[in-house]
Amino acid sequence: MFYVTDLRHFEGVDFDPDAPGPALRFARYLRRVVLAATASPERGPRATALACRRRPQRAPCPGRLVVERQDVPSQINWRCPSCGEAGQIDGWQGSEFDLSASSTSDAKTGALAHTKRVVLPETSYWLVLDAVTLDRECQRLLYRARPVANGVELSGDERDFEELEGYVAFEANNALTKSAQRKWDDIFDRLQGKPRDWLEHSTEVVLEELSHFGLVAAREHVAGMIRQHIATLAAALGLTERSVQRQVNDEDLRGLARQAAIDLAAEQPGADLLSQPRNVPVGFQTVARLVTALAEAAHVRVENGDPVGAHGALQILSLLGQVLYDLPGPPKDVVLFPQAALARGARLLSATAEMLHQGAAVSPDLPSGSAAGLAAAFAQDAESLRELVEKHGTPSGPTPGS
Repeated sequence: MFYVTDLRHFEGVDFDPDAPGPALRFARYLRRVVLAATASPERGPRATALACRRRPQRAPCPGRLVVERQDVPSQINWRCPSCGEAGQIDGWQGSEFDLSASSTSDAKTGALAHTKRVVLPETSYWLVLDAVTLDRECQRLLYRARPVANGVELSGDERDFEELEGYVAFEANNALTKSAQRKWDDIFDRLQGKPRDWLEHSTEVVLEELSHFGLVAAREHVAGMIRQHIATLAAALGLTERSVQRQVNDEDLRGLARQAAIDLAAEQPGADLLSQPRNVPVGFQTVARLVTALAEAAHVRVENGDPVGAHGALQILSLLGQVLYDLPGPPKDVVLFPQAALARGARLLSATAEMLHQGAAVSPDLPSGSAAGLAAAFAQDAESLRELVEKHGTPSGPTPGS
């Protein structure tokens, strides 16, 4: 479904006692699209933290809206990359929902100016959006947020965050119940950068250590690995899992990451892929498909704010190009590649497929509703690479001198 709307047609609808509920909800939905599209001076399509409103088969659509603002002609385009619903909004310029006016904050919204980043759980993010009456600077901070694997990332300068902390502190001090107060206190602590949930912190430590080996993993898989590790230790020691958590420090978690890297020996963690023996024959058509898959995976990682994953995909793409360049003549039936590169590529594509299943945004160049098909293609390509490594590779990977 594609909607062409004019924001001016919804003026006063909130005060009309006869306005139907669906019209009110749609008006609020479009206003938030305008806020998100004008909160940042960035041009081109931009992934937002706004959830799609649709409920296909009575289940919430997992997509997060992608918006694009253009000034000539003045219109805002929006779409859900998961279900394909999209629209165009006119009549937004100069409205109370237009955040595009220049300000001291706007001048610093570029990537290099963001001096602070905070990730909020999605429920906390929506609690702030729905419950707090914000000034325009705080609206910019919240509506230019982007979705990440473990929630919603806010980015801005210290002053932006201080303003928002003031609003949140007021809500915490005036909460009607202890439960509500705890929720607001948790948001306040996160905005100030205080220690996060133990599992969230531990996952960050393990992911950072894995990145030193050139390994990229889905956050959910790493969190599951940590939970399983803690449960195993608790059973072996006869302690509660909470007791074990208190005894596990960051160095223990880094050790867990290093052990995981050893278990992934076929990927040769930490090794320079260019120096690895080229021992797995890959059909030229498979090479071409792999190039396409990795490029699209890099797009997905960039769209969803994952520079580590994008770097991993680009690293393998660079290797593929170097291998082809080193060929003595035009490629024939097969090309030899390092099995470590294929093993890393397989896991990166699998993890990207999982991201898409969970509602990650796809490249704006792709057709609407293509996320499911892209995820299936990534999974198929990953399986093909694993079959090649299993058939032609060695369990621990060859050494550079072999």
